[in-house]
Amino acid sequence: MVENEMNKIEIKQFRSGEGCLSYIVYSPETKEAAAIDITRGIGEDVTAFLAEQKLSLIYIFETHTHADHFSFARELQEKTGAKIYMYEKAGSRAKDMALKGGEELPLGNTAIKILHTPGHAPDAITLFVDGSVFTGDTILIGGTGRTDLAGGNSLELYTSIRKILEICPDETTIYPGHDYKGRVSSVIEEEKKNNPRLPLSEDEFVRLMDAYRPPLPKLFDEAIKENTR
Repeated sequence: MVENEMNKIEIKQFRSGEGCLSYIVYSPETKEAAAIDITRGIGEDVTAFLAEQKLSLIYIFETHTHADHFSFARELQEKTGAKIYMYEKAGSRAKDMALKGGEELPLGNTAIKILHTPGHAPDAITLFVDGSVFTGDTILIGGTGRTDLAGGNSLELYTSIRKILEICPDETTIYPGHDYKGRVSSVIEEEKKNNPRLPLSEDEFVRLMDAYRPPLPKLFDEAIKENTR
């Protein structure tokens, strides 16, 4: 569990067997909480944590339509009554609140700020809250999201990354949507120094990402079908 020393926002991270990272962000004072990218495999652990901490879940966020795991958003809503927040063009009919980017949603004594960050996916969003940024698959530790899946766009991803780097101070903690090496988080300053994709020029980045074609996720077809219903 990580605590933000400035405003006392706490962050609980959950890791699935596929390397997917999910989060509960909450105020220990008001007990209001937000869920980010909760995967089905750790859904019961998340539900138990909310109960143990006596948290009131008010937001369920999906940073984008996931192509490698099944979302637990609907089940979590049934258990808690929280509303599901996604970008307005996300294909899922489960969303209660359609985000445009630019929103500031209250959480305890602070707010969650939403930025539309397309590139990995057209409906990708990034969430900022008190010295932390939840980047989904836009910025990963030591890398970035791929752009070869449906709706991906290398130039848009480059632009989204630059926006995040411009907004966030160097000490901002990055919490990505995935990590396959057991890492919990990074910071903007470290990514600027060590992430090989961030120093690239626009042309270099676009050429690199346009040529990058990793294998499809194992659950690709099933996950897209489930997460867009």
